[in-house]
Amino acid sequence: MKGSRLSQIEIQNYKNIAAARVELQPLTILVGPNGAGKSNFVDALSFTADSLNHSIQSAFSRRGGLAAVRRRAGRGVTSEPIALRVEMMLGDGGRAEYAVEISASATGFKIARERCVVELDTGLHHEFEIQEGEFTRAVPGIRARIEPDRLALTVLSAAEEFRPVYDFLSGIRHYNPQPQQLYEPGVSERGDGDVLLPDLSNAAVVLRRISEDRDSQHVYERICRLLGLIVPGITRVQPKLEGGRERLEFLQKIGEGRELRFEARAMSDGTLRVLGILLALYQPRAASVVIVEEPEATIHPAALEVLIDVLIDSTTRSQILVTTHSPDILDSKKLTDDQILTMESVQGAAQISPLANATRDLIRDRLYTAGELLRQDELHPDPEYP
Repeated sequence: MKGSRLSQIEIQNYKNIAAARVELQPLTILVGPNGAGKSNFVDALSFTADSLNHSIQSAFSRRGGLAAVRRRAGRGVTSEPIALRVEMMLGDGGRAEYAVEISASATGFKIARERCVVELDTGLHHEFEIQEGEFTRAVPGIRARIEPDRLALTVLSAAEEFRPVYDFLSGIRHYNPQPQQLYEPGVSERGDGDVLLPDLSNAAVVLRRISEDRDSQHVYERICRLLGLIVPGITRVQPKLEGGRERLEFLQKIGEGRELRFEARAMSDGTLRVLGILLALYQPRAASVVIVEEPEATIHPAALEVLIDVLIDSTTRSQILVTTHSPDILDSKKLTDDQILTMESVQGAAQISPLANATRDLIRDRLYTAGELLRQDELHPDPEYP
């Protein structure tokens, strides 16, 4: 549903996250040192999307199994269930809440509890709840059979009232573009250019879909223009079909009136990374949430302001969640302190919260920028935050 977004997320016992509850903005910036748990936090959202799009077993397998995902406590893993709860603002003015708890079992894992509540602005209320495989709150008129490794929301998305929640959570997409992912050509297949895959293997196919769609011409021109702003000299990037496989071809201005053509392997890592981010943000089928890890990597600091403009602009299509180590990103005057979440590891457990009030005062009184405080290692989670 267009205009929907996550307003709050709560995570328990996921990797190094014992318990976390934070508010999310249309654009949220997550900062913290290496090993603090930033990637684990955003991966919890990706895990939810993978579980809905495939199965819970598949989501665990992609991450090394249940033991690799459950939080470690003492010398082993915790016996407490992995839990995730989200609150959503729906695009039509309603709200929704979705929660799931996954416990270990003799056969691997089980869905201990799953609950979804939808409250429409018309006053209508819809809800289902399942505990240990049995409905405690059923959906009138639906007698669904729930498979052990499937979330009930997957099946109950057939009901109109729960479809917006399913569409939103299954539409979360997580990207950490690596230049080498764009080296190899992708197979051109009809219909696979709407969504950019996490490994970017269909990047050229997505670019062709954008460039050839009459309604997306302005998006294609924007991608080329932004790429040129961030990487001076680039005038165009275009798909090139060779032997049934799509390649990326870059046009770069060399001297007055001259352009040379380059394959992806000949381009800088920064150029390819920027293109990956742009395709993630402007892919034909907009993601509900786009997660981008460390967008500043291999990109010149002077280009980051343009990238921030792109991220802000993209919030009209998707909710954006960014992890970063970059003081230059935090120094942007277009970001506010309530868009920043900070994370650190305390005795192996992740702590995440908004900025402390004292830190906000320093920023708002213009005594320091958020970037300057990050350079001084003075951006810490608020110790009083629940």
